[in-house]
Amino acid sequence: MTSPIVESAHGSIPERTYERLRDLIIRGRIPAGARVVEAEVALQFGVSRTPVREALARLIHERYLVPTSTGRRTQLVVAHFTSDDVRELWGIIGALESYAVARVTALSEPKRTVIADDLRELNLDLKAESQSRPRDPDKLFELQTAFHLRFVYETAGSHLRSIYDAVRPQVQRYEWIYGTRSESQYQPSTNEHMRIIAAIRLGDAAAAQASVVSHWRKAAVRTAKVIEELSRQPRRKLRTSFR
Repeated sequence: MTSPIVESAHGSIPERTYERLRDLIIRGRIPAGARVVEAEVALQFGVSRTPVREALARLIHERYLVPTSTGRRTQLVVAHFTSDDVRELWGIIGALESYAVARVTALSEPKRTVIADDLRELNLDLKAESQSRPRDPDKLFELQTAFHLRFVYETAGSHLRSIYDAVRPQVQRYEWIYGTRSESQYQPSTNEHMRIIAAIRLGDAAAAQASVVSHWRKAAVRTAKVIEELSRQPRRKLRTSFR
């Protein structure tokens, strides 16, 4: 059994329960189609069923979990991946990042240079990790996230952060499954990142926005292809890990 969740300065028990469950879903420890049972989660997390119930309600509202009826009973299962979701989510996050990157290009040249240099290092790390075998989906996930957060958070106000932080985890769930596929292509993505970096370095808002939107549009096509291939494969026995 894993160690129990305790009250801390980092959030209440319901909040931490929600975040931990969401992270397990995002990183595929609780895979798409797997049942999520309130009592089992409470036992594994070492908490009462009340914070678990609150966490499950949030996850249903955010569409990570979907209620399904089997006879007279209603069960909760992790939402399946769909190419329609990819196109919608990628369009939303592309629009948000387009807004954010325009603000970044308005910064002074020294600040832009620091950001561009940081992004270049992250992109090189991402490229190197994508070429390693076997791949580490978690490391790819973290580098992808770090790259985008580096410029989005630089000038984001509370409203943009709130909206972005709600959308980004949904995207990460798909990025994680994409990263588990050894044949998934990362060179197109790192090349697209380079164009974003160059536009930030120059302070060219139009080019930066166009590069961001183009990156997410092309990434949607690549990711949707992987999801469609997965949907054609036979369903395997689902294994849930609370670690």
